[in-house]
Amino acid sequence: MEQQYKTDSEIYAVLEREIIDLTLRPGCSLSENPLCTRFGAPRSLIRVVLQRLQENGLVKIVPYKGTTVTRLNRDIVDELIYERIAVEAKVLRDFAPHCTPEHRALIRQRAAAYDELAKAETLDFNRLYEADTRLHETWFSAMGKMYLWRTLQNAHADYSRFRMLDTLTTGGLAEVVADHHNLIDAIERCDLAAFEPLVERHLYGGIRRLGSKLTEEYADYFE
Repeated sequence: MEQQYKTDSEIYAVLEREIIDLTLRPGCSLSENPLCTRFGAPRSLIRVVLQRLQENGLVKIVPYKGTTVTRLNRDIVDELIYERIAVEAKVLRDFAPHCTPEHRALIRQRAAAYDELAKAETLDFNRLYEADTRLHETWFSAMGKMYLWRTLQNAHADYSRFRMLDTLTTGGLAEVVADHHNLIDAIERCDLAAFEPLVERHLYGGIRRLGSKLTEEYADYFE
């Protein structure tokens, strides 16, 4: 049994992370009894957690059949990438003319943190994911668009899991690092026309890198 988790929020946070980082893979079953044993929690608390996971699109509960981790919807992933390209390119165009030396220093610091994680002998995929998120958050925060950022981040679990699948499986970290530095160069040049194609290349990179694996090796991850 793992340590005692006192609240549904604590148990939810553990299972949410395991679904997002694909420890709990799309389509796998979640049974109440093993979860009760694992977390040292009563069935009533586990049911609250599973209901909340269902409300956020992470699991599907079918009465008398059980609970499974939801599969990804490729159409939703495509639409969310499309949405984020439009929004993030706009934020970058607004941000670049107002980018201060302090902003530049923070961006370089966060990009360097990602670079170091990407070069590590043993990769920590959760930390890579979080470092990438912090870098992109920089320009949203600088422009006072954190509600918009949180909306994009929380829009749908499918995109978060798709990003993690790319990070875990493609070995495309060098390409991601290059994309980051191209974005930083465009910010420092205040090259407003460069942002949309750079963001588009960056955000569609996972689809490009995964290629035929999406319909072959990882077909069962998708609806």
